[in-house]
Amino acid sequence: MKIDSKNLKIYINEVFFIEPNNLGFDFLNFWFKKTTFYLKRFPFLFIIPLSGVIVLLLYLLFGQYLVWLANLLQYGF
Repeated sequence: MKIDSKNLKIYINEVFFIEPNNLGFDFLNFWFKKTTFYLKRFPFLFIIPLSGVIVLLLYLLFGQYLVWLANLLQYGF
């Protein structure tokens, strides 16, 4: 039991030695930390409106072909 407890302490301490994400450039690190901060806390405030805008733009660009493609993919699989 003593050995298992010691191994557990070693594994728990390893978790605290994980380095933060580093993308290699300060500019990329700054924007990565900014975007992930909001996506970790409020993912649906960004993802749902963004996906709605993308779908609306695709419908305006491709029109009826987008509906046809969605039906084909839905019934094809």
